This record gives sequence, C-alpha cells and structure tokens, in this order.
Amino acid sequence: MNRGWYWRLGMVLAAIVAAFAILWPSIPRASTPWARNHIPYRLNYGLDIRGGARLSYDVQIGQAIADRRNRSLEDLREELARVFGIHAGSSRVTPDEMNRLSQRVTFRPEANNRQFSVTFRTAGDAERLTSDRIQRRGLTRVSQSGLRVLLALRNEEVETLEQNAVQQAIQTISNRIDELAIKETSITARGETIVVEVPGTDPRYFNQIRDIIRRTARLEFKILDDESTLLEDIIQRGGPTPPAGAEPPTLTPRPLPAGITLETEQTTAGPGRTVYAQYLRSSGANARAALEEYLTSVASLVPNERQLLIGREDRRAAPGRPLSREEVWRTYTVYSVAQVDGSMISDALVSFDTQEGQPFVSLTFSRRGGEVFGNVTRENVKRRFAIVMDDKVNSAPVIQTAITGGQARITLGGGGDVQRQYAEANDLVVVLRAGALPAPLSGGKEDYIGPTLGNDTIRSARNAMLVGIALVLAFMAVYYGWAGWIANVAVLLNLLLQLGALALFGATITLPGLAGLALTVGMSVDNNVLINERIREEQRSGKSLRASVDAGYKHAFTAIFDGHVTTFISGIVLLQYGTGPVKGFAVTLLIGIVANLFTGVFATRVVFDWLVRGLKVKTLLAAR
Repeated sequence: MNRGWYWRLGMVLAAIVAAFAILWPSIPRASTPWARNHIPYRLNYGLDIRGGARLSYDVQIGQAIADRRNRSLEDLREELARVFGIHAGSSRVTPDEMNRLSQRVTFRPEANNRQFSVTFRTAGDAERLTSDRIQRRGLTRVSQSGLRVLLALRNEEVETLEQNAVQQAIQTISNRIDELAIKETSITARGETIVVEVPGTDPRYFNQIRDIIRRTARLEFKILDDESTLLEDIIQRGGPTPPAGAEPPTLTPRPLPAGITLETEQTTAGPGRTVYAQYLRSSGANARAALEEYLTSVASLVPNERQLLIGREDRRAAPGRPLSREEVWRTYTVYSVAQVDGSMISDALVSFDTQEGQPFVSLTFSRRGGEVFGNVTRENVKRRFAIVMDDKVNSAPVIQTAITGGQARITLGGGGDVQRQYAEANDLVVVLRAGALPAPLSGGKEDYIGPTLGNDTIRSARNAMLVGIALVLAFMAVYYGWAGWIANVAVLLNLLLQLGALALFGATITLPGLAGLALTVGMSVDNNVLINERIREEQRSGKSLRASVDAGYKHAFTAIFDGHVTTFISGIVLLQYGTGPVKGFAVTLLIGIVANLFTGVFATRVVFDWLVRGLKVKTLLAAR
C-alpha cells in the first residue's frame, strides 16, 4: 500500500475517534463521570421530543436607542463641564460639579427616543457647542432656536443599534444560561423576537430561567442628593424652584394619594454635615405599584439632573417601626449620572456575613473600575451611595471611608428568609457575570409541552428509524455481498459522524431533524448503490476487480457529487429563509450531505483499496 492510502486511513480513523469522543458524554451506558465533566459537547433534544417550555421575548430596540441617546447626553455634559472649566480629568462629573454646570446649561431628553435638547443661559456658552463636539459623539444638530439646541443620534448610529441589539441580547441570554450550567437550551431569533426552549418538567425551574433571562441587569452606583427638597416642592407647589432669572412656570400641587406619606430621615451629607433627607414611603396593599404610579405622574417635574428611584425598605434601617408582613417601599433622590456602572465589574460571587447572618454579593471591579470607585468614594465620604439594579435601589449605605481595594458588596436586605435571599444572590451573580442586556425584554407567550408527548414521539421516531435502518442494512448485505457489508459500515459511520457534528455545533435534534437524518441515511445508501452498480458493470465488460473499482468510483462520483450539490443548495435556502422546524431539518440535511460524501466516497474507497490492493481479493459483489 502506498503512503497516500495510510494518510487517508488516518483521516478516517481520526474522524471516528473524534466523533465518538464528542458523543461519549451523551451515551447513557458508555459515558463516565470524567467524560461528562471534561467533554462539554452534548446531544440536545428539542421540546417536541423531550418536552419542556418555549419562552418568547421581544427585544425593546426603542429602549436601546434611548439608552444610547442618554449616554451621548452624559458624554456631552462632561465635555461641556471641561470646556467651562468646571470639571477636569476623565472621571464622571461629580454632584457638586453638576450643580454648578446646571447654572449655565441644562439637558433634557425629548419624547423622541433619538433626541435631546441643550439649553444655555448665555449666547457665549452656546457658541462653545461646536459641530466637531457634536459629531464626535455620533450626534447631529436637528435645529436651534435662540439658546436651545436640539440634537439627535445620527441615522447610522440608530441603524447599527437596530442591527446589533437582537444578536447582543441572544449572546447575553446564552451567557446567562451557561452560568446556570444548562447545556440543552435552544436560543433562536425570529426578527426582533427571541425564542428560548428549555427542556424539563418543573414549573419552578422554568420560572427561575424566565426571571433570570428577563432581567436587564443594568447595575449602577449613584450618589444620593439628601439635601434636596424636590419631593416637598412637587407635593406642595407642583415642581422644583426655578433657577435664578428664569420665568416661574404655572404649577399645580401634586398631593400624595392614600397609603403614601412624606417622611424624613437623619443622615449625613458630607464630613460634619447632618441633614434630614426627604423620601416617600408606601405601605399597604399594592404598595410598590401605588408608589410607581405616583412617580410616573410627576416624572415630567423632575429635573434631568435628578432621579426619583424606589427600593424596598430595609427593616433594619427603621428599628422604631414594628415588623410587618407586608412589603414597604420608599423613594431615593439621586443624581442621574452613574458614577460607576456594571461594565466596570470583572467578577461577582455569593458570600455570607457571619455577623449579620445574611448572604450578600461580593463584587470585584476591573482595574479601571477599581480606580474610579476609589476616587468616587474618596470624594464623597459621609454621603450615601445608592446601589441601583434595573432602576431599583438595592441599598444606600453611607460611604464611611475611601474604598480603594477594588471590592464592593450588595446586600439583599434584612428581616427576610435566608434561603430566599441566598437564591436571589445566586440569580444576581448569574446576570452580573453574563452582563447587562442591550435592551429590556418584553414578555411574549409561554408554551409548555408535557413530557408524555415527548416520550411518545421519541419512542415512535426511534422505533421507525431502527426498523428502517435494519431493513436497509439487511437488503444491502444480501444483494451486494461483501460490498454491501462495506456499505453498511459506511452507513453506520455516517450516523456516527452526523450525531457527532450535531453535538459539536450545539444543534438541537427535533422531529423534523430526525426526518433530515433519515433522508441523508437513505442518500448514503444511494451513493453505495451507484458505486457498486458501476463496479459490477465494469466487471461485466471484462475488467479486473482492481480496475473495476477505480473505474466505478471515477464514473459514479460525478452523479453523486451533482446530486449532493443540488440538495445542498436546497438546504442552504431552507436554512436561510425557514423558521423553527424547517431550520432543524435544514441543519441535519446539510451536515448529512457532507458526511455522505466523506463516508460514501472517501471512507469506502479506503476499504476497497485495502481489499483489492492489499489483500488482493478477487470478488466482492454477490453474483447477479
């Protein structure tokens, strides 16, 4: 045998070993703990086979555009603060600097999620907003009326967001699923809708997956404005006091509804400064919903530099009040600029405070994040720092000293069930490690497929495939003799390679996918029928077996290749334009075509060459 034959034999053996190694963890009786722990590939079964939940979510791309608009607004605010000599360095604008800047220019997001306005106090300041500063931030000047400039995101920026938002959301959801060590989940996109298929039968398990997927996980650290009288101004006068020199607008008081009260709490607003901070407290039935409804009604009265956020009241923070079974919610007045955000975090894990007897989430900042966090805490000692997750305040501790170690913690509140808090901490770690979604997800429909349907379908499909394959193998062995047995081995190798490829690429096996698998197995048999018949014809013409094998493969290859190419093109079209089950069929079809050419033409030729050149056998096909 020549050296080329040994190379071809090595390729075939390597393909067999690789396919078996990939499938090893998915073979119930053959897999071992070592294989399941060290080999990450698995055969994934669709819901129509195994049963489970199908969850669909719509990506709110409009919110992603608004978030990008807000980031551009903050970048421009920082740039103008530097231009006016109010701010220096690359860190965020501090609360004091923001107050000074607001005396010269104000920013306000518009109803259009692409636009925001910039209003200057003097014409000289307005001239500092040059076209170059606008364009560097992906913005364009829409209009200018006196000292008010209307800016908007450029069309190219919006188009990029629209194109990338869904794919980024899929990647983030996939990362969260991976953090939960769930390897059999299918995630696909249909336009702006993301479909997640989760196998299993436990509704509580589905609810956990659903909640983790939907969390935007936007983590921010914001300084509280505990000296603000904004709440009192809104309740009594209908809005904040206008800046000096501005014309006072016509305002209407906004009294509080039943169940919500204006409270004060003693805290610090800097070294040696004690203040009584105002906040709204909501208790009773639907406390959170009532508070959110009131804040929504007065949202237009809140200056752009401030935010009114809500959080669950920590029972330990109000020792004078009796414990209550009902939830109590409260507000926090914060500066809108996030001094630190989740993009600066490199790791998160669940820890346990032995003194308090409560779990908490320990955060580790990146190098840059640690520097920023240290600077912010150094500049705001004895002020409260709100930890905000998805616009809800998790806690608001007082900064006692500069935190320079690159570490922080998120507590889960006091007075609750420790096991529930531990579960919440684990879920929070999952979403923090995976990163924030580029845009919120709105809930779509949820379909649950029972396990009985899955068991029935997989049993029927399995029996049909086994019977069909057995009949084909028996026919080939009887009709073609030794050549038929070679074809049978090629068919089994074909199945092994296809299943290995499906596990390698993480594809999900569905009933249409099984149909595609059965179709390609039939095509594999067709390849060997064509080759064997061509060899038989060449022998009838008087050629030796060796010459007949060479001529048979040569003449049959054109027909085999042409047939597979046309089918491959059809599979590409189905994969590109099909949805759901059609795509599952297309994936197995494309993988099967490649496996067919390898096993039916390449691998069987290696065996035939060994028999006719190495062993020099004289006959392979049964006489006909």
